[in-house]
Amino acid sequence: MELEPILSNINIYPIKSLDGVCLEKAVISDGGCLLHDREFALFDEEGNMINGKSNPLVHAIRTKFDFKKETVSFRLKNQTVWNEFHLIIGKLDIENFLTEYFGIKVKIRQNKTGRFLDVPDISGVTVLSVASLETVADWYSIGLDETRKRFRATLEFKGVPAFWEDKLFSSERKMVKLKIGEITLFGMSPRARCVVPTRDSETAKVTKAFPKIFSTKRKLSLPQGSKLQDYGHFYHLSVDCLIPESEIGKTMKVGDKLIIIEELDID
Repeated sequence: MELEPILSNINIYPIKSLDGVCLEKAVISDGGCLLHDREFALFDEEGNMINGKSNPLVHAIRTKFDFKKETVSFRLKNQTVWNEFHLIIGKLDIENFLTEYFGIKVKIRQNKTGRFLDVPDISGVTVLSVASLETVADWYSIGLDETRKRFRATLEFKGVPAFWEDKLFSSERKMVKLKIGEITLFGMSPRARCVVPTRDSETAKVTKAFPKIFSTKRKLSLPQGSKLQDYGHFYHLSVDCLIPESEIGKTMKVGDKLIIIEELDID
């Protein structure tokens, strides 16, 4: 029976490294990313990005967003009160609030063209199956929602088995053309993971031997035809997908089907 991958979750992260927002539909924005995804990021005085890789304190910040009001609300560890700020006219207040929390001078910057994504030139979204998240959750007994928060993928699909998304990339110098609803994308490569998934998403407590366990089990779980072994190691999850300029302004929505079209050479 032919598999039918269906888009089941759309996740964006308006402030890079902080909490995500689950959407029913998303617009392709300038830069080939989802509107509001990683639109803001935090930096120190030297211009270094403050993220989960560099500062575990980010894990203890809870956020919620109101896109109509253009506001963000923060709640810090062990607090019950939310602190609301306007994302544009309240920029200085946000910076002062986070400076006090981090103990260093914090700046918040905005970029609507996806340049705060990890690899913006080849990846406007990351794709994986819900079954992959469920399988990894079982490896560590940490639960589906916690696994989702650790890996922070943009698009999740149901109706397919674990690591089915390996079909969406090929060998280096090749890409896979696909469609999600009416939107054309190109699967470029598997996403190598960093230190962030090794930590609890709220406490930053490290899961012992996380990369070693992951790599061992991922190697044993490769689907038929996977090219992951060509990428040097097995600590990969999700697929980096490029959205071309032609798709800007189009909308994807939960329930859209994914169709693999063809494999192409990268020029």
